[in-house]
Amino acid sequence: MLATIQPMHTARDETAARLASIVESSDDAIISKDLNGYITSWNSAAERMFGYTPAEILGRHITTIIPIERRSEEDHVINEIRHGRRVGHFETVRCRKDGSLIDVSLTVSPIHASDGHVVGASKIARDITEQKRLQQAAAEASRAKDEFLATLSHELRTPLNTVLGYTQMLQSGRLQQAGLEKALEAISRNGEALTRLVNDVLDASRIVTGKMQLNLARCDLAAVVREAVETIGPAMAAKEQHLRLELADGMILTGDPDRLRQVVWNLLSNAAKFTPVGGAITVRGEVRSDALLLEVSDTGSGIAREALPRIFERFWQADLTHTRGHGGLGLGLSLVGHFIELHGGSVTAHSEGPGKGARFVIALPRTGAPDKEKGGVQDPALR
Repeated sequence: MLATIQPMHTARDETAARLASIVESSDDAIISKDLNGYITSWNSAAERMFGYTPAEILGRHITTIIPIERRSEEDHVINEIRHGRRVGHFETVRCRKDGSLIDVSLTVSPIHASDGHVVGASKIARDITEQKRLQQAAAEASRAKDEFLATLSHELRTPLNTVLGYTQMLQSGRLQQAGLEKALEAISRNGEALTRLVNDVLDASRIVTGKMQLNLARCDLAAVVREAVETIGPAMAAKEQHLRLELADGMILTGDPDRLRQVVWNLLSNAAKFTPVGGAITVRGEVRSDALLLEVSDTGSGIAREALPRIFERFWQADLTHTRGHGGLGLGLSLVGHFIELHGGSVTAHSEGPGKGARFVIALPRTGAPDKEKGGVQDPALR
């Protein structure tokens, strides 16, 4: 008799031990409770997720880990369990021992006694914090894309309408000489604006796909600054803005002169855009033992301190409501940040707040260059 019963007990014990091992090694929190909501088991993953040891939590009510405003959820769950129904993939929020909140997905199943009636519930909780973060990031990216497309349409429409309008007037032959010169100047100016918009979009696309490269050469940063000033000068003159250049001698480095010129032009254009009529813009260049410093400062509308950490993000400028009156795609400063990073340098933005101007400081290595590939510097996003 004993010889036949012993193997049955052994098999049952082995099965129970195997199940206990599976529960204990699970990455998900597995918790059981009775029908009154008191916790009866608590695995290692539950301890990691919620911070309570088994000694601290066993025998306590499940509402210990449920935020006060969500405790009504437990009534619904217990009601379902009492009727033998499973609650699956229920996304909610729970509370850790330290008071912090955690996003979880819950599956709660009834526990049946040998006679079939429900005696408790088994709960599996999965941490979905990262999943929620990715969902939020995707939603923000989608929103930014939609806002960018709307902004791009707006920014393209204005110069296109000007070009088309003056072109139709030229074709009609109704313009006198003075009007002809004005029309050609307007077409040229708006054509250049369209070209800059398209180039910014193309550069942003190259950055996203990791295809942006630098064409390195020995160049004079002071000369690059002066060339950018010549381009932006008329816009500053139109607003009677005062430009001051303080450039040191010997500002020589290895870099891509076209991209560096684009960096300076974007910073000067940004300064001119947000500086009022009669305001001042200053460009300072300094040579240090291991780096060249370039600072562009203005007396313009300034930047809110909370916006400074995000000022070099793509589309961020387009997100700021007060900037919409000034136009732009919100790509200029993100391109500045990326081009300087490709050169192995850094750029920082400073402002004491709205109405107190802004200051951008660039540091570029004097000698050497980032790793080269195929004749240029590869986008670090590919490394």
